[in-house]
Amino acid sequence: MRTELTTRRRALRVTYRRYIEADRAWRGALDEMKEWFPTASRPNRAAIGNPGSEVRRLYDSRARALVLFEAAHVKFDTARARLDPGPEDTAERDLLPH
Repeated sequence: MRTELTTRRRALRVTYRRYIEADRAWRGALDEMKEWFPTASRPNRAAIGNPGSEVRRLYDSRARALVLFEAAHVKFDTARARLDPGPEDTAERDLLPH
C-alpha cells in the first residue's frame, strides 16, 4: 500500500511541474503579446485567443495540465486516506465484532 502512495506522490509532483511549466509559457506569451501592442490599441482578449492561435494553444495546454494536477491531487488524498483511517473509521471498526 505504501508503494501506491509513493506512486501517487510522484504523479502529483510531475503533474504540478507540468502545470507550472504550462502556466509559465502562457504568461510569457501574454507578456510578449503586450510588447507587440501599445496599451491604447491592444485587441480584446477574445481576439487573441482565436482557435489555432499560439496563445489559445498555450491556454488550453495550461488548462489541461491544471485538470490533470487536480485529478492527481484527489488520487493522492484518496491513497493517503486509505493508509491513515480517520477517527470515524476507527470508531466504526470498534463497534463491529471481531
